[in-house]
Amino acid sequence: MDDLEANKAIVREFLDALGQGDRARVAAVLDRDCRAIATGTSVLSGERDYDAVLATVDMLGRATRDGIAFSIISMTAEQNRVSVETEGRSTLTSGQPYNNQYHFLFHIRAGRIIELKEYFCTKLVEEVLLPTQSTGQP
Repeated sequence: MDDLEANKAIVREFLDALGQGDRARVAAVLDRDCRAIATGTSVLSGERDYDAVLATVDMLGRATRDGIAFSIISMTAEQNRVSVETEGRSTLTSGQPYNNQYHFLFHIRAGRIIELKEYFCTKLVEEVLLPTQSTGQP
């Protein structure tokens, strides 16, 4: 497997593990010095370090009934970057659907994700996902 295909496999593993709320598998593909940037202006927007990314994985695992099923629409790899357009489908613990569209840009070094940038609908996050966290639902 060449480097570009290896990088794509790392990204697929990350998305699968994230969707399943599998902290250990996400941690296995993240560099300890990674940086994650969520774009937009929602309360989930901003920069996160390794521990904060893992805390987000935990939150998503608690907020959804069966995780998030990511369907990859397109994936492009070049140099150390992988670009992914994907849709996520899930049901929150409240029973409400949470289906969002994403674009991720990953930077990979030595088989680990060192940076990821996430673009998504922040309005949907604030109106659908975050209320389950503020009401104390599991």
